[in-house]
Amino acid sequence: MFSGTIPRFQEKNIWFLLAICLGQLCVIVVPFILGAWIPVVVVVALISMVALFGSPTLALLYLSWISIILTTQFSDDYLRLPLHFTFYEGLFMMIATLVFLSWMQMGNLSWGRSTRLDRPVMVFLLAVGFSVVLGLFYGQSTSQMLRDVRFPLYYALFFVVTGFFDVRKSFTFLLLILGGAAVVGVEYLVELVQTVNLSFEGAFYRVARIEGLMMPIGTLLIATIFIYDTSFFRQFLSGLALAPVGVALMVTVGRGMWIATLTGLLCLIGLVYIRRHQDPKPMKRVLILVLIPFFVLMMGYVFQRITGIGVGETATRRLVRAVDHYEQDHSISGRLQSYGAVLEKVIQRPLLGGGHGETVTYVANDEDGVLTVMTLGAVDSTYLTILMRMGIVGLIAFLWMYVRSIRMAYGLLGRTNQSRVRLFCAAFVAVYSAMLVYGIADATLIGNRLIFIHVTFMGILARLDIEEADGASA
Repeated sequence: MFSGTIPRFQEKNIWFLLAICLGQLCVIVVPFILGAWIPVVVVVALISMVALFGSPTLALLYLSWISIILTTQFSDDYLRLPLHFTFYEGLFMMIATLVFLSWMQMGNLSWGRSTRLDRPVMVFLLAVGFSVVLGLFYGQSTSQMLRDVRFPLYYALFFVVTGFFDVRKSFTFLLLILGGAAVVGVEYLVELVQTVNLSFEGAFYRVARIEGLMMPIGTLLIATIFIYDTSFFRQFLSGLALAPVGVALMVTVGRGMWIATLTGLLCLIGLVYIRRHQDPKPMKRVLILVLIPFFVLMMGYVFQRITGIGVGETATRRLVRAVDHYEQDHSISGRLQSYGAVLEKVIQRPLLGGGHGETVTYVANDEDGVLTVMTLGAVDSTYLTILMRMGIVGLIAFLWMYVRSIRMAYGLLGRTNQSRVRLFCAAFVAVYSAMLVYGIADATLIGNRLIFIHVTFMGILARLDIEEADGASA
């Protein structure tokens, strides 16, 4: 789409993007000595520079970066916009306005070539819109509805990406995501060390944030670069990034994240094995993938020995309870109770769901063992949350969108001769196979700001597919 008319992404803008990202990072890290209003002014100035001097591609890369490193607490405390809009949504609307003006300036108002993912994404967005109408019909809370529906609507960014993103910067996007994962890993470790009393051997504090999802994503990107990138320098930098990302993945003691990471690594091993006749030294690549979990475990062990933090004991205890005594694990028992309550709702309205704004109420024990009445608009499962709100129809639309994306990436991996496109496709297959598994126990694909990362990933893939088709027919 519009590949010949979009503003050219100049090489010097790469340094501009780097300066913007580093500036934003400094805003978050530097203590607020002069008052809370200083970060707000600086952030608004940075966004204005992106809008005035950048391009749609630059703005989309910036949105991806800021969605990773900007914590929810910081955004809520210092960057809350009028009408309860979040900072990310304000940036999203600014980008939409920017690309709309660019589209108007083109003169030709036709939408251009479609991609093979246009229909699945559009069907999903229509299903979301119908779910809103259904929620209003059933009399669901409008405030709850607005909180819930904002995240699925982020998938509309797909059409901005397919229309205006410069696919020559697809590899830049991967490196930006990897850099963001490394930053989040450092943030996790710093928070852990600052919170735990290191004078007590075996003390531990579990850091849990939305952006922790970048740990499995970052690990899988690093693994993909190890086996598909030919640059020793980038492989070396990825190896350095594995230190904070891998250790942070360990200290999260997130069982779902570990399972998702192993799933992604198994997918990469499968890709190497299936295409072993095309790839040089397939067994060497398989060995690298097999060794990555051991390197992560080793780095976690070294971190524990240096700091005295009880990562291993906590991880072992959580794994044992998950297998033998899950009823004593508050996180597991609470989830099972919420899942049961959701299934009761789904049985009542299985086809179309209860609409956005639907809530589920149940009684559960809190961490102190006290019975508490819980009312939630979403549970820790992407699929059950979609079933509750949008029914079987909505779940089919959602799975169609992601399964077709993975199949497209797999097909493009076999067709293309470009090394960076193959790397991108392999990364997509690994990451989103892992995310679909992780979605069983988390609502991340439907309920937080990291959707901006997922949909940008998906939109770039759709553009690469079109570019490859055009090159093959030329």
